[in-house]
Amino acid sequence: MVKDFGDVLKEIRIDRGYSQQYVADGIMGQSAYSKVERSEIEPTFRKWLAILEKLNISVEEFRYILNKDSLTQKEKLINEFFLLNYNHIDDLNLIREELVACLEVSEDYMLRSLYYACESLIILNTTQNIEKARVFAKKIWERMEKFDKWYLSDIRLINTVLFMFPLDVAVLIGERVTKQLEPYHSLKDAELSLINLDVNLAVLLIDGQKYPEALSYLKKVIPLCKKYQKYNQLAIAYARKGIVLQKLGNIDEGITFIEKAYAILNAIEDAKLIGDLEKEVAHYLSV
Repeated sequence: MVKDFGDVLKEIRIDRGYSQQYVADGIMGQSAYSKVERSEIEPTFRKWLAILEKLNISVEEFRYILNKDSLTQKEKLINEFFLLNYNHIDDLNLIREELVACLEVSEDYMLRSLYYACESLIILNTTQNIEKARVFAKKIWERMEKFDKWYLSDIRLINTVLFMFPLDVAVLIGERVTKQLEPYHSLKDAELSLINLDVNLAVLLIDGQKYPEALSYLKKVIPLCKKYQKYNQLAIAYARKGIVLQKLGNIDEGITFIEKAYAILNAIEDAKLIGDLEKEVAHYLSV
């Protein structure tokens, strides 16, 4: 059954244990808010945002709850793609097949970009040939670079393939992304995008042996990882900080951060990421 806008607000409010008076306070009268929950009136966009803030829920999460039983195939594919572990070939192949099926029915810019991202990631994971993978990543960039402004969905997509670009290009893209996110500085989704961006840029800078620059990104991203309890990303950031510190001569401190990374991943039982990080640490410390 498709839920009404007001039904979802009421459901979230009750789950939070909030009264109508508490949610409405400073936004509208309680009687007006009651009509919103009964779907008798619709709040203005600004008031809707204020209500969501009072309920401590993001626009994206609210939209998902509202539409989760009636998501379009496009919405399902976008959600599935951004939840993927990009090192899992089977999952990438599966969603690529779904994207191909959708695109055969109707062309769509976003789904086409996701298809290119899948192709790029599959090639990289199966052949480790960055030049071949970059062919598809460039197709995404050729479209994106024409836009004067990027929105969060664009930035999430760019983050997916950022590490495939040469270092100087990736840093320039990263600087542009950071600037575009400035107006969204207090928005959770924007800060989560910054986490992915900074973690990706850090490893590119490590690869380019630009250790002080990598360290500056890692120092910036670690507090954000803690703020949003993004433990996988925190572990990756700790491990990369450990690599950088050892490269800069701070051996003991570097070892401590790498041990912290493994301790986090052991606590959340992420054996796959432990294995990936062990390979990464071994690779960069042997260079």
